[in-house]
Amino acid sequence: MLSKEQFRQVYELLDQVTPLPEDCGRLCDRKCCTEWEKGAGMYLLPGEEVMFTRDEDWLRWESHSTDAYEFCPAWHGDFFFVACTKPCPRDRRPFACRTFPLAPYLTPDGRLTMLLDDNGILICPFVREGHLERLDPRFIVSARRAWAILLTDDLIRADAEWQSRRRDEAGGAWTRLFRGR
Repeated sequence: MLSKEQFRQVYELLDQVTPLPEDCGRLCDRKCCTEWEKGAGMYLLPGEEVMFTRDEDWLRWESHSTDAYEFCPAWHGDFFFVACTKPCPRDRRPFACRTFPLAPYLTPDGRLTMLLDDNGILICPFVREGHLERLDPRFIVSARRAWAILLTDDLIRADAEWQSRRRDEAGGAWTRLFRGR
């Protein structure tokens, strides 16, 4: 499990960079920073909960069991799901928010690359249109560096591998649906 200091290092890599040099929230009315659908939120990475306290007034906490939801097969027990109850302090946002709309992809030979996160296809214009090249290169590099640190944790790496193989199996179905390809 990663230490609080390692999570702090990962967070700091993404403190000063965002998907665009300007506010990308103007393109989508800050949809990814809102409860765009009832109950929308994100899972914390294993161990990431050390970065928060349970009494933060902008977060709603839930515990989800791997028995009740589809998780990486290597994950067992309960994991934390959080949802924002109001705009978050930007410097406190969870890791999933810091790297959105990117997701890690591990090639079959284990090489890390960054892709647009298919899970954001309904809310992010970049994902929907497939415009990775429009993202700030500094953001992409910082997200990749952060993921390289995270992937030293066995559970996080197992999940990234599982998600990558799921993407391979889906074969870009969402992309073809939305982009007509």
